[in-house]
Amino acid sequence: MDYAVLRERDGPNVELLHQESPSPLNPLGVKGVGEGGAIAPPAAVANAICDALAAFKVEINATPIKPEHIVRAMATAVTPSVARGL
Repeated sequence: MDYAVLRERDGPNVELLHQESPSPLNPLGVKGVGEGGAIAPPAAVANAICDALAAFKVEINATPIKPEHIVRAMATAVTPSVARGL
């Protein structure tokens, strides 16, 4: 209640400029937009799987990770009870 909501006239003057830097790699000079968002999720999933299987000493370093990859890694892994000598 003590502060008014800012309005357009309360802000600074803004000048909109466009900067072009065409790509020299293709005839149209265009660049891709948005593809970068598809890079991080597979790595995050792979890290989550490795964290979940850390007790089994499972390390998966390639994507895509299929269920059979996890089963194969678990079959060759050292189980926690074996690692502790139980």
